[in-house]
Amino acid sequence: MIDSLGDVRATLADARPASLSRLYQQLRLQLRYQPDERAVYVTAQPRVDSARVRGGSCALTTRLSLDRTR
Repeated sequence: MIDSLGDVRATLADARPASLSRLYQQLRLQLRYQPDERAVYVTAQPRVDSARVRGGSCALTTRLSLDRTR
């Protein structure tokens, strides 16, 4: 799945907006900010172009705490 995204490391290291935008679109990256929790919820739903993948797919979700006391 990751290989289908191309050279992710080079894209992140280069950090050109156009390249990052393509990567984020391929990952179907979504960010949701919850100000009361001071947290950002990140969801990625990468597209997979493979006939051998079976079963359902699920989104990858994580929570980023914005605690500034550290």
